[in-house]
Amino acid sequence: MNKRFKNGLQIGLIILIIIGFIFVGTRDFTEEVVVDNLRFDQEYSNVSSQNVFKYATAIEVYAALNNDAIIFMGYNENIWSGYYADLLNEAAKESGIKEILYYDFYEDRENKNATYQSIVLALGNYLYTLDDGSKEIYAPTLVIVKDGKIIAFDSTTSITKGNINPDEYWTNYRKGIQYNIFLTMFKQYLS
Repeated sequence: MNKRFKNGLQIGLIILIIIGFIFVGTRDFTEEVVVDNLRFDQEYSNVSSQNVFKYATAIEVYAALNNDAIIFMGYNENIWSGYYADLLNEAAKESGIKEILYYDFYEDRENKNATYQSIVLALGNYLYTLDDGSKEIYAPTLVIVKDGKIIAFDSTTSITKGNINPDEYWTNYRKGIQYNIFLTMFKQYLS
């Protein structure tokens, strides 16, 4: 009986090993990688999946402010950001811009993240000053940096007055003007 028990145990162990190999062999271990432009397209439905946006953290944005970069700051809950991003993306593609850093700053602003506060200090003179003297970044905002110097800044639609929504604001005329502003900014950046 002792020999039978050993043989049964060995056969059971072999069967378990085979089942293990089958399980491991049929399982897909590749991690799903979501490319930034596809992720951006999922968050901003009005922006093409063929976009130039690359997600960046507060630390990466702060470092980019000392180099060469185009930085779009917004968040997908802000309806103005999507309209702005779509126009920005089209102008970037026409200009040959391959990458725009995208910084979703909402949580960092709410949590008073130290790196976010450093970005606010670096952008100091470009930001709106609140009644209490503090400054904040509002969506959408575009910053273009070359050789560590801000060469272009735009937050035109980050604070709109009155009860106007993006569909009403972004007339063909305003789109054309903003598009040309983007093209001029990109030309300066690329020169």
